[in-house]
Amino acid sequence: MKKFKTILSGILLSLLLMSAGSVSDDLTFEDWDSNEDGIISRSEFVERFTKNYVNDWNVKDDDHLDDEDFFLATYDIWDVDDDELLSKEEWLFGYDYYYGDYIVDDYVAIDTDGDGFIEYAEYYDYLYPTDYYVVWDVNEDEYLNQFELARMVFNNWDIDDTNFIEKDEYIMFDSYYLDI
Repeated sequence: MKKFKTILSGILLSLLLMSAGSVSDDLTFEDWDSNEDGIISRSEFVERFTKNYVNDWNVKDDDHLDDEDFFLATYDIWDVDDDELLSKEEWLFGYDYYYGDYIVDDYVAIDTDGDGFIEYAEYYDYLYPTDYYVVWDVNEDEYLNQFELARMVFNNWDIDDTNFIEKDEYIMFDSYYLDI
């Protein structure tokens, strides 16, 4: 299960950056590792992420990232095939990574119109009452600042929870990023 979570972490971070990033696959490990010590620290990651990716999460293109931006962006991330619908496979993939056994995973109940897919409204109605957004909003002001967003993405990328992203973690991310 640990290996599966590790692979899943890499894939999901890849999806996060692909769907959120205007700066593309031209970034290298060295771009993120600005002090050239062979690891990406949280501060290096936050600096690069906030400069290159945060604005792309602002779906409503206003002066802040709120829960609406967050839910729209994460839905887009989970929608791997970009058909604006979550298949059961896409739902389970995203759900398992973010929740595991935390909340009931009843795809049929979430798919309220019974068409076999979870549309954005169904996704939002199901996840809004949970703490999915709240745990990202560390300062509890109902908005995500660029540092909250970057730190939480870092936490998802730091697969082994060392507070650093080592080259092997980056390589795993990079290989999935290029393959998707």
